[in-house]
Amino acid sequence: MQKRIAQAKHSYITRNADLSVATKLGQGKPRSGDLMLARVDRIRHHTRLENTFGRREHLYPGDEIIVAAADRYATGQFHAQVPDQLGACHLVAAGGIAAEVIQRHAGVKGATEITALGLLCDSTGNPLNLSQFAPLNTLKVSPVSLQKLPTLLVMGSDMNSGKTTLACAAANGLRQAGYRISVTKLTGTGAGPDYWRMLDAGADRVVDFLDAGYPSTVGMKPAQLISILQQFKADALQQGADILIVEVADGVLQPENRALLENEQFISEISAALVAADGAIAATMTAQTVLHAGISVLGVGGLISRSPLSCDEARASLGLPILDLNDFHRNNTRDYILGSLFGADKYVATYSG
Repeated sequence: MQKRIAQAKHSYITRNADLSVATKLGQGKPRSGDLMLARVDRIRHHTRLENTFGRREHLYPGDEIIVAAADRYATGQFHAQVPDQLGACHLVAAGGIAAEVIQRHAGVKGATEITALGLLCDSTGNPLNLSQFAPLNTLKVSPVSLQKLPTLLVMGSDMNSGKTTLACAAANGLRQAGYRISVTKLTGTGAGPDYWRMLDAGADRVVDFLDAGYPSTVGMKPAQLISILQQFKADALQQGADILIVEVADGVLQPENRALLENEQFISEISAALVAADGAIAATMTAQTVLHAGISVLGVGGLISRSPLSCDEARASLGLPILDLNDFHRNNTRDYILGSLFGADKYVATYSG
């Protein structure tokens, strides 16, 4: 079994898993987070599988791959759910998510077809689940005041609105200003591009929901997501971070995001927000939604920053700064963001020594 596992392609989703404890293949109904050995049958939308080092390995029919069962909600790709049983299903994310497709965007090919051959099990026959390999679960979590750890939310109008680009620009600019930055992905489906990009931006620490034991956060209640956020905060404090940047996946109307913005406890965990959008209308609607929830919006960025006319429209509509990547390396922008996060008086005192 270990030889077979060693020869299989290991997806990104397994980056925390100790696969040496897998001794047999089991049968049964998969649960979210269960690790499975699958066979590639037909290559379609996803032609490559991202491995634990971030490289995307080309897939071929007959390849055996190690993936996890989970739901996916992606307006630009697939809406999919955990398979009811082993057997024929789909690879719905390059990071290694196996699910049954319910719907797909008309602009993408059908999902790559795979067969889930069995659940990876330990010597007692128990299936291995990502929840067993969650480094953040060992942390002692206690309430953290905003004054102790300023927390900047990055919320987008939709999928592919430029959220990660905006979060990374903020992280890079604030780190160059001398602050230790922890960057996190609170919601989404397990995949590596955002994780690696945040590291490339110079973040001192990067964690995501996978580090809390979840392959996907689709369908989670606010209480579960707030618990993960509090783990992120505990980890950031343990790592000596000065600021926590929290990106949420998809758009402001995604069900879990809407529920978070209606939750008073979540609102209390956030110091301020940046909004990513792909146009003026999207920027206006998203910023107003976040403001209405009770979170201060410091500025708008993302894809909108590519269009000067859209920036003019959004600026006139909202009266907020429109931030491009270069702005985060300007002292006046950093002073504005840091003063908003720490409180002007405290920031000025710190800045002046």
